[in-house]
Amino acid sequence: MTRIMTTAQVAELLIDHMSAHDLAEPASVQLTLSRFERHKARVQVHGIVLVDTARLLLAWMDTLSGTTLSLWRPSSGTHVHMNVDTTLSGPAGEITLALFGAASSDEAVFADLDLGQRRPFTLEQLTEWAAADGAEVAA
Repeated sequence: MTRIMTTAQVAELLIDHMSAHDLAEPASVQLTLSRFERHKARVQVHGIVLVDTARLLLAWMDTLSGTTLSLWRPSSGTHVHMNVDTTLSGPAGEITLALFGAASSDEAVFADLDLGQRRPFTLEQLTEWAAADGAEVAA
């Protein structure tokens, strides 16, 4: 059975992680507590330019283990969401962390990602996007 944590404990676990690793302030945070599933935190990083969003996500990636990375192009097609899913653990228990950021839908980078499609991407791709200096990057 999932360990029951209070809202304050879930928030504290997330805030402690961010503070311990000097991570940038998020654009938004959503906490979901459940008696039947692991508690969840959904964190959105700032950014709309691919290189900025990739750098923010990469900073988080350097503090996490056991991650799953995926891209999603919403039906609007104007942006691509870059998602990182993992688990954070602390003295009070564990939470599922869904970290994400958006980037403008650059056809040169995301040409193979159709509207509504989700697909995995790699840490190597994220690193390449974060290292770009405004030059075109490959998907």
